[in-house]
Amino acid sequence: MKFSHALVYYGLFVAVVLIVTGGFIFKRTTTDESPLWITPQQVTQFTQQYSNSDIVFIDLSRYYYNDGHIKGSINYPKCAIPAVIDHLDKNKIYIVYCHGTGAPLSSAYKLKDAGFPYVFALRGNFGSWVDAGYPVENHTSFN
Repeated sequence: MKFSHALVYYGLFVAVVLIVTGGFIFKRTTTDESPLWITPQQVTQFTQQYSNSDIVFIDLSRYYYNDGHIKGSINYPKCAIPAVIDHLDKNKIYIVYCHGTGAPLSSAYKLKDAGFPYVFALRGNFGSWVDAGYPVENHTSFN
């Protein structure tokens, strides 16, 4: 009987640790206090200071890239980021965004943790870019 009680307590302990750890990870990837957030207006300041070849937009959307994306962006779904990290140039400025929430900041941190010094997550995602009136492309733009 003691063995089964110990297993129950151990299981509860592990569950609590996972919940607490998950909460910190969620807060890190969704908080409004991250230094990696960048607004569409700040992005335009970068485009005035650096050449277009120095700035890389990464659209993290798995399904919505062809429906519309920031002009010139490349499409690496969030789940593909770990696989492409070794193929990216660490001297570029990366701005990651999605069509949902949460993904850009967590992906920006993955790049930052991999040694990329110039990484940002677009605050408000694709919607904030569109709302600001900045250029977008969609599948009909390629005809």
